[in-house]
Amino acid sequence: MNSKVERIERSLRLSDRWITILGVGIVMLAMILVIGRHFDASWAGGEGWLPTSKVVVVKQSNPSSDIGCQPVDTTRQNILSCGSMIKATFGTSTLWLDHETALVVVDDRQGKESLTMDGGRIVVTGPIVIHVRDLVFSTTGTMSLVNYSWLNRVDALTMEGESKEESTSIPQGSAMSFDTLPPYEPSTSIDFNTQSPSVKAFYDFTAD
Repeated sequence: MNSKVERIERSLRLSDRWITILGVGIVMLAMILVIGRHFDASWAGGEGWLPTSKVVVVKQSNPSSDIGCQPVDTTRQNILSCGSMIKATFGTSTLWLDHETALVVVDDRQGKESLTMDGGRIVVTGPIVIHVRDLVFSTTGTMSLVNYSWLNRVDALTMEGESKEESTSIPQGSAMSFDTLPPYEPSTSIDFNTQSPSVKAFYDFTAD
């Protein structure tokens, strides 16, 4: 009788051990999959490894005015314009930043480049994606965005080619205004004057 009980107990201990091993294995597999998804590995359902693009500042309107200001933070690929206007490249795209404009790289994979615009005025040539809070703008041509962050509003102008805010198309030569915080009012068509005295210098800079 005792030997029978011992065999049962031994079987239960073995079962508990295998259950523990199985549980640890499942947890480790889940962790590996999470890490794989984080790095977009193809075996984890991602798109696979892609080479990355770097932000390179190629021109500043007045470099001496940016003393103490780092135009590109190489650790996080942040782009900041202080006293001068900046022209930069990012992959196959070109970026122009007006004074006091900040961009942050969201995705630096080639062909997937995207940025977050925290404030200011930019002109970009695509293909590229620009996030402004919950809004997502994209262009395959040339687009200007002005983020009036204190007004919770962004104005978008398609200067050339095609641009849109997710499903809202912004035809070439047209400009629209969007709310960046709820309650979201419908987007509206607006006049966008690139030659007004307060912004002419910037748009002339982008033409050079």
